[in-house]
Amino acid sequence: MMRFQTIGLIVNPFAGQGAAVNINLAQKGLTALGVSKVITGIGVIGADALIGLSFKHEIIPIQEDVSRDQTLELAVKLVNRSLDAVMVVGGDGTLADVAYIFSQFKNSPPLLGIGAGSTNAGELITCTSDQIDHLNPDMLNEIPVPALMAYVGDDLIGVGFNDCVLGLTVVATLDGKLRNVGVAKKFSGQTVPALPASIGLDQTQVERIGPQGRQMIAFGKSVSTVIIGLAESSFIAKAITGGVCLTAFSGLQAGCLVADQPLVQVELNSNDVLALPIIHSSYLSFSEQDRIHVRGVRGGTGLCVDGTPLRLLVTDQEVSFGVCTNAVRSIKIKKEQKRIL
Repeated sequence: MMRFQTIGLIVNPFAGQGAAVNINLAQKGLTALGVSKVITGIGVIGADALIGLSFKHEIIPIQEDVSRDQTLELAVKLVNRSLDAVMVVGGDGTLADVAYIFSQFKNSPPLLGIGAGSTNAGELITCTSDQIDHLNPDMLNEIPVPALMAYVGDDLIGVGFNDCVLGLTVVATLDGKLRNVGVAKKFSGQTVPALPASIGLDQTQVERIGPQGRQMIAFGKSVSTVIIGLAESSFIAKAITGGVCLTAFSGLQAGCLVADQPLVQVELNSNDVLALPIIHSSYLSFSEQDRIHVRGVRGGTGLCVDGTPLRLLVTDQEVSFGVCTNAVRSIKIKKEQKRIL
């Protein structure tokens, strides 16, 4: 049984259905874990979840503007505290932001992720919002989690635990529905529906560089979407997954998929998918010693890590991706309990 005497708390009030729902999820999670003390930030990022509860607590002073920067600041102030875990209520992007900070420190606390976002598909999700009533400390354990590392030039700008995507649109929740929205508009604070489109130009190149030398994966206008993803054990023996099945079977951690059609779409029905032209794709595995390099994409392409747009690219920028096999620690539900849920 895991013990949660002192726990950190970070709430993303913008994820999923909003602040009120996410604060309620935090309250349910803290109560289920039987914590004694909570350390968190001001207002909706954490302190509001303690209203009406009897936990001992410490409120850390941080900037008052509710934003991604506020989340990162609180993560920095929690990472070196003596904590049994840090509970993060949000989506894949929020958890990736916190893990980005934690991955840069030794002996950082494990993450306990309450999935309240649009997709909640990443390895840092402990349980989703509809499982919160069944959260049980007796059925939790701690595991090391691999991560994808996203660079612009030589600068590490993000750490992902599901995927990194280069595209002109991103998936977001708008009026309670999953929509394709323009990534450039997201950087100006707007959530505006948009049609997915190709990022490839004549000069676009995607290649793997490592001990095996350089190998071109795809180039030119055939590069519509670039997806860097982790190879999960669930892909083993599922041949339809193609090259990623071999990646998982061999024990490698990650691969790069390039397709000639936009793949990250959530507004297609079955007839739309059947009417699509043939999708041609290229795939290559990579190890910790390799990097995937991408250059020459269309200006305005977004670099998205676990669904969060982190950088809007210009055509002459080069981005690269690596993988780290033991980036952070995550608290997961034991397999036998998952079957019950």
